[in-house]
Amino acid sequence: MTDLPPLLLEALSAIGAETEARMGDLIEDFGAVPLSEQGRLSAIAGAVATIAATRYVQHRGIFLAALRCWALEISMTLGPAPPRVGGERCAERVDEAQDILLGGLDTILRAMVAAGSAKHHRLVTELAVMARLLGRYDPRSVHLVLTAAGRACEDPAWQSGDEVPVSLCENAFPLTRDVDIAALAPRGTA
Repeated sequence: MTDLPPLLLEALSAIGAETEARMGDLIEDFGAVPLSEQGRLSAIAGAVATIAATRYVQHRGIFLAALRCWALEISMTLGPAPPRVGGERCAERVDEAQDILLGGLDTILRAMVAAGSAKHHRLVTELAVMARLLGRYDPRSVHLVLTAAGRACEDPAWQSGDEVPVSLCENAFPLTRDVDIAALAPRGTA
């Protein structure tokens, strides 16, 4: 996990090599699922929303903000190219990829609980896995994923485990004079 920034490397040092290896395996398993870039980002958004809505109900905003910071730090370090907008994505594969992420994280966290790992180590593990996945994308994609995950958590019709679609076309075009600014999704903080 040498692609992580120093802060994350320091936080992960307390977790141990075995857990780091499991995290690497989970990321490889997720990467092996054949998905378009848009489908992969949707699977990540669904997993992030599920984690935020089930494990961090009262601190959902803090979890998403921490993930945004860590993912953007990794993204800026690696300098990834923006993902290409692909063709149709298969909902079954997005669900499968999302299940791989959530199930893999649950397995890692159960092993950490059995080993007596502190709760903040488990939080760092979740953040590190998701930040590493998101950090492979450009800052705009990171923003789109976390905005979609945040919206899903706020939507009373959305349920944990449901897919969270991410559209790479959203906000892809420059603003014009006649655009309705009130209808645009937030693009960050000033």
